[in-house]
Amino acid sequence: MVEGDKERGAAWLDETFPVNATSAEAALEREHEGPWWLRSARRLAIALGEDDEMVGSARVTSHDWQRTCRLAFAMAPWRDDRDVLRAEALGLLVHWLRDESELMTVTAEIAADQPASIAAAEALGMVRNGRLREWFARPGTRVDCLLYQALNPRWEVRDA
Repeated sequence: MVEGDKERGAAWLDETFPVNATSAEAALEREHEGPWWLRSARRLAIALGEDDEMVGSARVTSHDWQRTCRLAFAMAPWRDDRDVLRAEALGLLVHWLRDESELMTVTAEIAADQPASIAAAEALGMVRNGRLREWFARPGTRVDCLLYQALNPRWEVRDA
């Protein structure tokens, strides 16, 4: 994330109230306080390759960067393809975090009304290991949060 992303805060910052540049800038400042190696969370921009349009963000949270992390996505609510974009980002992030960074587990929060993201998680070999009832707000209702986890096979103990 860079300072200029504040102008598109509504695309990447999931807040209860509409997000303007001032509130997005404050969020960026909070998230960038202190040295990067002491931060428990990092927000990564999700942008389209053809025109660099900001379409969402992924928040990677971990207190032990060597072992586990949790992914939460915020996508531009006005995009009809936000679930497909989230699914593509999930594939890239799981590959990077589990396979290249060799984390033990990667846990993703996916809303139950996001079929492309659920399909992507399952195609990646992620296992659904939890459900948080009525976790995500939707206009006039709430939907469950499904917790999917990718386990790194390099961390398996076969003779335990």
